[in-house]
Amino acid sequence: MATNPSHILIARNSRGAHNPSASLSSPTETHAAASGIFRSSASPWLLEECETDDIVSDLASESDDEAIEIDETFVKNSPFPGTVKIVVESTTFWAHKEVLFFASPFFEAALSGNWAETGRPLSMSSVITISQPPSNPGDRSNHEGPTEMTFAPIQDVEEGDTDATRNDGDATPSTSESESSDAEDKKAQAIDESLAKLQSKTGKRRTKTGPDAVIVLKEERANTFHDFLKFVYPHLECTITWNNAENLMNISHKLCVTALQHECLKFLLTHAAGRPIKALRIAEIFEEEELFRESSRFVLDNPGGWTELELDTLSRDTLLKLEKRRNWFLERVLKLGLTMVAKEYQCCATCPDPANCARLLEEKWKQAYHAIFRFGPPQPSMVYRYLRMLEGVSPPLSLTHLSCQTTAKAFVATLFDRMFSLGVRGSGTDAAPLNARSAAAVAGAATGPRRHFLYCSLKPEPQPQVKRSRETV
Repeated sequence: MATNPSHILIARNSRGAHNPSASLSSPTETHAAASGIFRSSASPWLLEECETDDIVSDLASESDDEAIEIDETFVKNSPFPGTVKIVVESTTFWAHKEVLFFASPFFEAALSGNWAETGRPLSMSSVITISQPPSNPGDRSNHEGPTEMTFAPIQDVEEGDTDATRNDGDATPSTSESESSDAEDKKAQAIDESLAKLQSKTGKRRTKTGPDAVIVLKEERANTFHDFLKFVYPHLECTITWNNAENLMNISHKLCVTALQHECLKFLLTHAAGRPIKALRIAEIFEEEELFRESSRFVLDNPGGWTELELDTLSRDTLLKLEKRRNWFLERVLKLGLTMVAKEYQCCATCPDPANCARLLEEKWKQAYHAIFRFGPPQPSMVYRYLRMLEGVSPPLSLTHLSCQTTAKAFVATLFDRMFSLGVRGSGTDAAPLNARSAAAVAGAATGPRRHFLYCSLKPEPQPQVKRSRETV
């Protein structure tokens, strides 16, 4: 089950091979053998709740101790390194405080408060102020810089300039001009040297003070957190696959990253047919109703295609829901076999031979009904195709007039929808009374029920209230 594309999952036939005892060779046989498909063969209802970490993924090839290849953005020697040191397993990430602050409320709280990861005494706070050289070389009052960082070479230049102004009377004009030009050159050179020293001192000060915060995540995996950072940073791209979807859902819930949750759900909903058991398990853990409903469709559509190891990952309540829904489906399939189509069908008012149309429809209906049991227990998608659409049987239904053909197919579709409580096509309400004219009226509806119509709900379905009789005892 490592690779299971949706088209192979839907088209493959795995009913009789995996569970021979659950096969039905004819519609007259009981469905009791197929009712235990979702039970564990060793202990039917003694399944223990399994944690997320206990589920062994067959696609997870990386071990915990194996080092991962970190993106250049999160290394210490990056051109623009981060100031937050995050340790996950044996891997160290250097992330940027501003990105983490706006990415997750968890990091916003951790990096903005007086937490142990970020708390530092005020004496360690580095403040660097750069003072500009005075406009007048003789005015020394404007050049009193802070104690942290000063331009020492500029003072020497200024003292040289002051001595030159003091001895101005002894020098010739040409000599003064040459000395002033030399002083300007020395001054520019001193500024460049001061900037170079400033940059070197800034780097040393930053290395000395260390990171702004140190955070250790003990419950996460390094590759999962790396994918999380790739999703958060705008210039990187995080690819969601079956290998990391569950872990990303977990970390997105912990760190309250709604955008990542939506992306993971989008992937799981569109790829649920590939690995529906795993998608169903993820929906259980995070209580996602829509994902639970969509993944259960494909599990119910292929009841004999799952191993005991895969089914054991689901909870006991989910297995019970799947079994009840499967039994409900089989009961209604057997009831459809008892339907007397020729007696209940009424062709359109313009039909020249209503009895012949009813007889042809009865024959085609029986042929399609026997076809769904040809290879074993019926699948919902196959039942939908054969009995509701009258497809897959040859020769297809062919009545003399187009109105008769349309009325016959609408009758069959309405019969199917009413039996499985699918409602009138396109309305989403309960099924209308079964008659040919009302069925023909809704035959042109734009939408209809899905081929995978059978599903389970995460929340328990409300039970119908029984009205008590007013009779006194």
